[in-house]
Amino acid sequence: MLKIVAVNVFLLVVLTELMSLGFYFIRTRRLFYLRPEGGADEAAVLALDETRLERTIIERLHPYFGFTTKPETPYKLSFSQTEHKANNYGFTTPYAYPFKKRAGQYVVGIFGGSAAQNYAVYEQEHQVLAEALKQLPALRDKEIIILPFAYGGYKQPQQLLILNYFLALGQGFDLVINIDGFNEVALSDLNTKAGVEVAMPSVQHIMPLVNLASGHESTEELTSLLRIKQYKERLTTALQAWHQCTLASCYTLRLLYVRYLAAGYKREAGKYDAFWAKKFSDIDQDSLVQLNRDNSLPPGNPLAFERMAAIWVQSSRIMGRELADEHVPYFHFVQPNQYVPTQRVFSEAEKRLAVQADGKYVAGVRGGYPVLLSKIDELRKSGVTVINAVNVFDHTAAPVYSDTCCHYNQLGSEIFSTFIASSIVAGLKEHLDE
Repeated sequence: MLKIVAVNVFLLVVLTELMSLGFYFIRTRRLFYLRPEGGADEAAVLALDETRLERTIIERLHPYFGFTTKPETPYKLSFSQTEHKANNYGFTTPYAYPFKKRAGQYVVGIFGGSAAQNYAVYEQEHQVLAEALKQLPALRDKEIIILPFAYGGYKQPQQLLILNYFLALGQGFDLVINIDGFNEVALSDLNTKAGVEVAMPSVQHIMPLVNLASGHESTEELTSLLRIKQYKERLTTALQAWHQCTLASCYTLRLLYVRYLAAGYKREAGKYDAFWAKKFSDIDQDSLVQLNRDNSLPPGNPLAFERMAAIWVQSSRIMGRELADEHVPYFHFVQPNQYVPTQRVFSEAEKRLAVQADGKYVAGVRGGYPVLLSKIDELRKSGVTVINAVNVFDHTAAPVYSDTCCHYNQLGSEIFSTFIASSIVAGLKEHLDE
């Protein structure tokens, strides 16, 4: 009897392993045992921001920037082996601000939201722009310093205000890059739906902090926050165990568990979003933080997008003008996004990972991006070097997006960084020859 049981258990294990091998091959078109180092491709399964799985509330209200991250907070791209930490102002860099430039250094400031923040982190690790800049004779022997002033959720006029703040502190630049577009329309649209002025910081990011600072969190909200924290801790442990799997059956079983936890995490996060979303329509007049209200335009109204675009244009124009006074080249890139219609054809795998038809950002992107793009000529006529990058992935069949929002995987980051580097070098050749 023991022999029969042992044989059946052995056959079950073998069958499970074979089925798991087939499952992995169907998903990835690779043999499990020959998978890339690290094994588990959690970004392609979960579409979660793993950089924050171990954190709870890492943001802090800021009297000038709206919000920023807590100093020393770790930050890591999902495909990166390097962990970065926030500096004294909450930006992802090893340098304290203001940075004091030394002879032989060439300082590049990066402004924008999370796409710009990720770009700056990718540049710190791969030096795509630095290597391109050093091809210019005037910069051949320079040490290229990348200084990020970008953070997730920032939108104009935050870039403008942050630039002015650091210029006032004496921060010097040799080159400034602004990467934006998505937040200006997607997050401003959420502001409009909330009855908050579009020029105010993103309600999605600042309202939870406002509620906490004002002591307006209910018992239900605090309980939801605790559950989110518990899901994050369990996900972190599960992902670490998933990475260590050496058998396909282990990979599959732990994948199912990770997906179960991820579903719970998203469900609880959505529940918490619903709590503070309800407060948008009735901002407490006794709040310790003032957010200007604006109910003059209904969500989706074309005039709302025109208002967003006007702020975007004016903010970038002023940034360019101020930097021109300092003889600093300024390059403004409109970031690509999966909800902007282009010639790109998405694979079914990338659609499952990165496209959410009913996502909360879709309406803002679809309604706002055409308005932003229609203003590019106006910006150029005012002297701003603005570059439309929405088509940068059109000739790439492989997946380039890492989530349903706006972020890029390793290939997407490489393509985007290369495009930015080549565009800037081409623009600087004329500037440096003058």
